[in-house]
Order: sequence, then C-alpha cells, then structure tokens
Amino acid sequence: MVLKLEGIALAVLLISTQAAADPFPARDLNPLLAGFGLPSALPARVPDDSWSIAADFNWASTSLAQRAGTEQLIVDAEIREMRVTIGRSWSSGFAAQLEVPYRHTSGGVLDSAIDSWHDAFGLPEGARASMPQDRIRIAYARGSTVLLDMQSAADGLGDIALDVGRSLYSQTSGAAAVWLSIKLPSGDADRLTGSGATDVSLAIAAERRLGENWSAYGQAGVTRLGRGERLADQQQDIVWNAIAGIGWRAWRGLELKAQLDAHTAVFDEANVDFVGDALVLTVGGDYRFASGWQLDIAVSEDIAVESASDVVFVFGLRRSWK
Repeated sequence: MVLKLEGIALAVLLISTQAAADPFPARDLNPLLAGFGLPSALPARVPDDSWSIAADFNWASTSLAQRAGTEQLIVDAEIREMRVTIGRSWSSGFAAQLEVPYRHTSGGVLDSAIDSWHDAFGLPEGARASMPQDRIRIAYARGSTVLLDMQSAADGLGDIALDVGRSLYSQTSGAAAVWLSIKLPSGDADRLTGSGATDVSLAIAAERRLGENWSAYGQAGVTRLGRGERLADQQQDIVWNAIAGIGWRAWRGLELKAQLDAHTAVFDEANVDFVGDALVLTVGGDYRFASGWQLDIAVSEDIAVESASDVVFVFGLRRSWK
C-alpha cells in the first residue's frame, strides 16, 4: 500500500512538472454564429503514437437588446453545447482529431441566479432587468425586414469538424503545431445548430514554459467561410481569430489560468456590437489526476461588452494514452 501511494504521488509530481498549460475548451456561443467554423483550441504538442478523448461542455447565458441605425437585435437565450473529440497522433509528428458537437438553445434556467449575482455585487444588468426570466427570443431586423425571429427551443447535432495537424517542434521548454480544420454542414441552420456551409481553417498553436511554475500558450488562425444559410448576404468570407493565455502551477496537478479569445466579425454591414469583433476573457483552472485525466473548470466573460455571451460556464474532461 505504501509503495502504491508513493507511486501515485510520483505520477502527480511528474505530470505537474512536465506538462505546460493547455487552452481552455471555451467557445463563442453567440447563437448567430452557431456552426461557423472558427477553430477550437488546438494542441500545440503532438505526442508520439497516442490516442486522446475529450468531452467539453459550454453553458452560456445571454440577455441583450441592441439598436444601431435601422438594425434591431434581441438575444435572450441560453445555449448548451457538448463537444466530444477523439484524436490520434503518430510518431511521424502528424495528428488528426474528429469533433462532434451537440447544441441546445432554449430559455434556460440561469436568469434568476445571474440576477442574484449581479445584485449581490452591484453589477450592471443591462437589458436583463427588463426581460422576462428564462424566455427564449432571438430576433434580428434591418429596417422593416425581419431576418431572424426564434421563439421556441431547438437542439440537435452540430457541425462536425475534422482537424489534421503537424508538429513544428516539440521540446521540454515548448512546442508548436500547425493545424488544418474542415468543418462540415452536418447541423441545421434553422435550428441554430449549424451554418449550412463547409468552412476551412488554418491555425498555428504554440506553448512555452516560462520557468518552473509558469507557462504561456497561444493560437492564431484564419477561417475561410463557405456561404451559409443564415444572413448570407452579410457574411464575411474571411475571419481571423486568436487565443492567448498564461498558466501558473499552484499546487501539484493544479494549474490556474487566464485566457483571452478574440475573433473578427463574421458579418459585415452590421453595426450592432453582438455580430462584430469579439473579445472574451476566461479564468479558471485545470487539475491533472494521477490516472491521466484532466479536468477543466472556468468562467468566460465578454470584456468587450456585449460582443459575446454575458457569461459562459466552461467544463472539460480529457485524457490521452498510448
């Protein structure tokens, strides 16, 4: 028994000293962007001959009303997305992974809890105070033309993505990889589970140790959007995106992290902030168990106000093995 406990303790120590911080599996859950192929946070390090599996859950709440010129936008909804990713890497430095999302959009149950949080800390509520609790309403109009008006819950399979990567370098002090992602139109644009088009992305992910307890990571990418079925006349062809984060190993397998996610506007000729450029801050941590599993828990906030969901709760569970 003593030898077993010592072995577990040694495994935890090795995990915490060798592994750099990984990006949070956070996503922009703006319902108007559902299914557009902005790449997920991709690994910078490609291990030799291994399999990986991840289950990520993002739960977002949004309540806003925006007006700019002839445009009017109301988004009062909750979105829950579960994404399962299965990956394989080879000693040649190549890797591939398949991402399968399932998305649910409804009025949700979080409004009361978020209102209480705002009241307790004196935070501004914006449009929340004037909107019914746990209602779903997603409406967008330009002048007298209503382009979208959703008032009932919907769910379904989202747009599946295939990612193929190649390690650029991998050392103890850091690593980098380039990834090509193809997102397929397996979702339903009318149910806000997909865009109705195939998108292609190219991204570079990197990580770097900054000492015994600190590490940094980042990703930069560009996406070529296919012509979708939602607001197609206003859709951009190219969207740029980036991730930057820093991690601090607080205790053994516990890593505390802060991460910025940004992307340029998916739609042009739109003046309301919610369909423009987005900047989101995610804070939280991950814990690496001796068994090899990693658990992520975090919260995202739109620091460019009303450019993304009000709040997103982020959960992730992942493991790799040879």
